[in-house]
Amino acid sequence: MEKIRDEFLAELLSKPPELVASLWILDRIPYPFQDDRMLYAEWRHKLSSLLEVDSSEIVITGSGAFGISLNPNKNYKFYDESSDIDVAIVSEFFFNTSWKYLRNIGTKIHTLPPPAKQSVKDHVGKYIYWGTIATDKLLPYLPFGRKWLSALSEMSKVEPTKNREIKARIYKDFDSLRAYQINNLKNLRTQELEKGI
Repeated sequence: MEKIRDEFLAELLSKPPELVASLWILDRIPYPFQDDRMLYAEWRHKLSSLLEVDSSEIVITGSGAFGISLNPNKNYKFYDESSDIDVAIVSEFFFNTSWKYLRNIGTKIHTLPPPAKQSVKDHVGKYIYWGTIATDKLLPYLPFGRKWLSALSEMSKVEPTKNREIKARIYKDFDSLRAYQINNLKNLRTQELEKGI
């Protein structure tokens, strides 16, 4: 795993973030699938049928993408038995449905638990700008939330994601997904360059 981390960091510092996003996150067979394209296709097909999206609109991100977390607070932690599965769902329909719900929540926000209230506020100032809905604290309250929670739970019974928590983020379109990943990579690159100073 150290070799993979070193290769990633070398490319992060030497190649355009757009290319790094493609090679390391968006255009690959995710780490848990061990280069088994058929297994990944079958997994995405199953999840897509449960969520009612096209399988091409499902992308595994996070540490599941290539085996290393890009969360700056996790210091490039390796994918292990405690790692969750972060799934990007690219769907203008579900993005707009979620956005409309958040925009119209109004006084109902006071009925939400504190983490969900904060998440609504974070969406106004941060996530919506990037064309994303972070469902981790909001999914139970979204119009399609129960169905999706059931689907994600079902996928945690399927190899190779068995017994793992599966989290979903919704992106308005592929451009939003790519822009979000590129922005994260640019921030990581800046942090790495500052370490070298």
